[in-house]
Amino acid sequence: MINCGAGFEIPEYQGKYIGQTMVVKEQEVVALLSRMISIPSVVGNESELGRFLIKCCEEAGLVVEIQPVAPERFNVLVTLGASSYKAAKLGLLYHGHYDTVPALDLKNPFSAELKDGFMWGRGTVDQKGGLAAAIMSLVAIKRSGKRLKKPVTVAAVVDEESEHRGSYELVKSGLETDFAVVTEPSKMSGVLGCKGTVPVKITVKGLTAHACRPWLGVNAVQKALPILELLFAKNFAETDLGPTLGKIKGTLSVGIVEAGTAYNNVPGECVIWLDRRTIPGETTEQVLHEIEDVINKATQIDPELQAHAKIARPDWNWNPIIERGLRPTLTGEHNPLVKIVDGVHYEVTGKLMEKYVTDGYNELDFLVNDLNIPAIQYGPGDPDLCHTAREQLNIKELFETTEVYCRLIEKICVTTII
Repeated sequence: MINCGAGFEIPEYQGKYIGQTMVVKEQEVVALLSRMISIPSVVGNESELGRFLIKCCEEAGLVVEIQPVAPERFNVLVTLGASSYKAAKLGLLYHGHYDTVPALDLKNPFSAELKDGFMWGRGTVDQKGGLAAAIMSLVAIKRSGKRLKKPVTVAAVVDEESEHRGSYELVKSGLETDFAVVTEPSKMSGVLGCKGTVPVKITVKGLTAHACRPWLGVNAVQKALPILELLFAKNFAETDLGPTLGKIKGTLSVGIVEAGTAYNNVPGECVIWLDRRTIPGETTEQVLHEIEDVINKATQIDPELQAHAKIARPDWNWNPIIERGLRPTLTGEHNPLVKIVDGVHYEVTGKLMEKYVTDGYNELDFLVNDLNIPAIQYGPGDPDLCHTAREQLNIKELFETTEVYCRLIEKICVTTII
């Protein structure tokens, strides 16, 4: 089936499902990921990899459905145990994305070179590794002959690295499932939530003039200074999520300041782009209100200041995501899903699973907030390597994650705990 000819020395692994004498061989898992890495799928240009995933999964005897998102862009939904992901309520959903960021300064980004037990390449960590593990877990369960009482689906979505159109479309489908696992990298830790992100654009007005006579203009950069000082001085309250998850705190970062048309002109406008990371309980409306409050306080310092703020991001042009925003998410540590993943993780690794809420954003948001699905992030790979020139995935971790995913299907969809 998925024998793509990866001529590598494969680390040995013997699990219940994964290994030389098991239903899925290590070489197959590595070969699938190798082929996925060799097909560039930079955000906006994912279709070639999508077609490859369709072909592989159909050849494995899995049910494959295509969910159009935009011209030549589509989600791939792979199901075991039902004729469609919508035919019955799922027991488990694996959610992953198959788009990546550009190669940037990563050398040989699509070589899938295996060295010292790691596979190199763009997308190994973020996040084709997790997606390959999820697909192979369905293959393994199918080959095992186990009968599912509830279906399981892998949703491979597009556009995670940009405007989240894939997950937005998945939500519109009305998919139902007892539990979901986002296969983003977590070093096989349980990520029980994420911060939201509110992008804000502040525009400060001035008056353009020639730099030789600056008194004839109004320097928008100078006008913006009280706003910037108040933003940098702002402090945010902490929320205590309990002894396991600890305290988390909202943050704010000024990322871009743009002004001026020439060095010898007084800038007539200054634009400030900032990223406000929110914690559970905070809303976009609250963030916009607090930024407007900063502008009002700056106006008290400079009564002639003219400025306004709105929700905007320089790389977003799609209105639905601008209107929706990216929200903070939390699945409580006492949720049954957390207990199940915790137990399976221990079975496979012999270690307790670490748990935390990530500072970064995650598409857990769509599953938890829009579809009301208990969901956590659990996947192979070091998240610190995402988008870097050092992106590489530990192959043993890939095998262990695949094994965990297999056993989760067994626990949730074969045994049926609900």
